[in-house]
Amino acid sequence: MRAKIAEHKKLTVVIVLLAAVIIGAVVFRALSAPEEEPAYGQEGVQAFRLKPQDLSTSIHTSGKVESAGVVEITTEMTGQITELPVSLGDHVQQGDVLCVFDGQEIRQQIADLENQDAQARKEVDRQRRRLQQDLDTAKAQQQAAASMQASAQEMYQKVVNGEMEGDAETVLGQLSDAQNANAEAASAVSAAQEALNSVDESAVTQNSAQLQKLRQQLNQLTVTAPQSGIITSLNVSRGSIPNGSLMRIEDDGNLKVTVNIREQDILKISEGMNARITCDAVGSDQVFSGQVIRVINFASASGGSDAGGEGGSGGGYSATISLEPGTPLLLGMSVKVEILLDDAGEQLAVPYDAIAPDDEGNSYIYRAVEQEDGTYIVEQVAVTAGVAGEYYTAVTAEDLKEGDIIINDPYMVTEGQKVELYLPEDEDLYPDQE
Repeated sequence: MRAKIAEHKKLTVVIVLLAAVIIGAVVFRALSAPEEEPAYGQEGVQAFRLKPQDLSTSIHTSGKVESAGVVEITTEMTGQITELPVSLGDHVQQGDVLCVFDGQEIRQQIADLENQDAQARKEVDRQRRRLQQDLDTAKAQQQAAASMQASAQEMYQKVVNGEMEGDAETVLGQLSDAQNANAEAASAVSAAQEALNSVDESAVTQNSAQLQKLRQQLNQLTVTAPQSGIITSLNVSRGSIPNGSLMRIEDDGNLKVTVNIREQDILKISEGMNARITCDAVGSDQVFSGQVIRVINFASASGGSDAGGEGGSGGGYSATISLEPGTPLLLGMSVKVEILLDDAGEQLAVPYDAIAPDDEGNSYIYRAVEQEDGTYIVEQVAVTAGVAGEYYTAVTAEDLKEGDIIINDPYMVTEGQKVELYLPEDEDLYPDQE
């Protein structure tokens, strides 16, 4: 028993001595650490390289590519289609022939009506010639009556003045008869003129109107494309008789996107704002430019007021985005749209918590300046804070430039302090380096 107790005491002494050695080593290392060593982790003070950041604020939504120029091809023709050189999905140019109607019936109608019109015109000319003769005769008779009246007037004056023998009453009666005859002749002239002016030309007028309409239809037998684009709807076939729309052409060079807007975002959007459009079908790394051209800031009764930012046109608030000409997207493609509320663009910026205020309230950041021996010294740089994004804030200073190394946390260091740096972005750039 005594042997076991002695062995246990020896083991206890060994453990106590080992513990004392470990504690002494830890205390010595702590006391011998450099006083100027900053309070940072084993990897060094975290920093980053200053570079431009996109400080634009925006909202995100989605929709489908549509045409901004849609034309429904219609016609008043009721004949049969004899030629149809296009198919659904074809791309046509302005002026291309879309279809041709059978014109045999119209041409026959024109020929028959032209014959009727010629006969009607002959009848009108015959009446005019006859009535013109009646008018000429009436005018001649009126001239003779006027001459007789003038002679009777002259004779009456001479008898009254004693220049000529005769019974004054008899001569006066002759003058009265001449005046009446002249008046009747003048009335006959007026009646003949009115008859000539009133020749019935209604048949000719009706024929002319019908001929004009038929000739217009003749010109419409060949239907051509009023604009370039893709045939997205075809409602006729060769041999069919159309009823309503023939087809639809959508201009695929003039594109737009209609997007739904959430209720909390609709008041932020206005016409003229820029937009960025991406499409997974062509690669999300390609960004296309657009502009808000219309804002629908009322909610339809059927659609609700919160569209959730999904899909194209529908109930709720919406906006229309025009795409730049030449955008290589196809009709119907699904796209993501970013509407730039504040298009601040790219500016030199730092995380907002990298900026600190001095005693006077002025903003500054800490920059790490490399020394000849490869170490870094902390330098305070007074900056002017600018546009603030969701995470970054723009900063400007006379000697601040892209590539400067900025300390993430200004409260971890002091000006003039020598530091070791940890730049996570450099590890991302060179992952194989230790």
